Amino acid sequence: TLLYTIKFEQGMVSTAQILSKRKRVSKKNKKSWRKHTDIKDVEKYLEEKVKEERTGGNPSEKKNSDLFYIDKTDIFQPSKSKLDSMKCHSELQIDTRVAAVVGYSGPRKKKKKKLPPTSTESAVSDPKPSSQAPGSVYDIWENQSKPTKELDPCLPPPVQPPQKYKSSDTSLPAVEIPHPGASYNPTFTDHQDLLQSALDVEVKREKAKAKATRDAAPPIQISEEEYLKEMSAGLHDDPTEEDKAEEDSNHSNTTEDTAQSAAPERKTKSQRNKEKAERVKTEELAAAREAKRLAHQLNRVKAIKKEIRVEEAAMGTKEAERAEKQAEKQLRPGKYGPGKLLEEQPDFLLPEEVNSSLRKLVASSNSVKDRFTSLQKRNLIEVRKKVAPHRKYKLKKVEKWRRKLPEEMEELVKMKPKKKKIKMSE
Repeated sequence: TLLYTIKFEQGMVSTAQILSKRKRVSKKNKKSWRKHTDIKDVEKYLEEKVKEERTGGNPSEKKNSDLFYIDKTDIFQPSKSKLDSMKCHSELQIDTRVAAVVGYSGPRKKKKKKLPPTSTESAVSDPKPSSQAPGSVYDIWENQSKPTKELDPCLPPPVQPPQKYKSSDTSLPAVEIPHPGASYNPTFTDHQDLLQSALDVEVKREKAKAKATRDAAPPIQISEEEYLKEMSAGLHDDPTEEDKAEEDSNHSNTTEDTAQSAAPERKTKSQRNKEKAERVKTEELAAAREAKRLAHQLNRVKAIKKEIRVEEAAMGTKEAERAEKQAEKQLRPGKYGPGKLLEEQPDFLLPEEVNSSLRKLVASSNSVKDRFTSLQKRNLIEVRKKVAPHRKYKLKKVEKWRRKLPEEMEELVKMKPKKKKIKMSE
């Protein structure tokens, strides 16, 4: 490459780098012509022209009167704005003599008075003493205040779970205390109470089964004669002459009734007066009866008070029963699935199986099953039905070739299509 320097009277202005060889490219079509033609100087010239038009034209081509003007204002006199000169805008100016107006910020919340912390609270809230003296002693394993986690403003806020999210809706304990009669050496009364409770559960189940079978509709037994009679009803009966005569008489009666009802009789003035007097009399009797009832109620104030006391007592008993049922509901498993938890019999031993020695004691329950039912009772697992092993698809039977007889094999071979031989022409 060759470097040439361009000099002017003021000094060196810039340097231009000129390539010794010119790049040869093809310009046979418009696309390659646009691609390889340099039009930067034309674009620069057009940009300058647009800038001049936007700024008002080329300043070198304008007159001095268009570019400059003579300022005849007095520099020592303070300038006045248009707002100051107009009286209507004087109220918009700041006046330091008037105090600023404070906006309404809503009702003030009452601040709770903070009580001075006790010795235990101060020890918990501030496990590390404020004084960091070299000789100070404190417990390094105590719970210190955790630093607050800063939330990312770009992410959505965390979801706050409800208050009863991790709380169970039942008051059943995780491990229930067994009945005293289930011990290895129970008393006679405790053991009898346990047997009675197991008997009550079994009787309740039997009653439910009997009710289900009793409520089911029994099969209807119909004899052959009754069936034929019912099916052939209306096939062989012919209308007799008596029935036709009755129909004609009924038709004539209906026509006479309609003719009489079509022309209503007009009431006389005396009839209307009688009806009005009867209506007024019934209204007066109803008003007198109501006044008598009110007077009777005023006279029996003591009886009404007694009735109110009886009703309040009944409402109190109902409220107590409702509270008792609510407490019992807390001990029963809820309905959280299609299944229903059946009431199980308590673990018990018959009188001949009870032993006073722990060596001869037989375990009547399974600990794994007991824990599983406890989870279902406490509504931690839904009650499910036991699914028996079953197949999703039916088995397909296929007969293998080696099981077939040789005669059948020959028949199948004969049934196969033979390949045609193509003869080549000489």
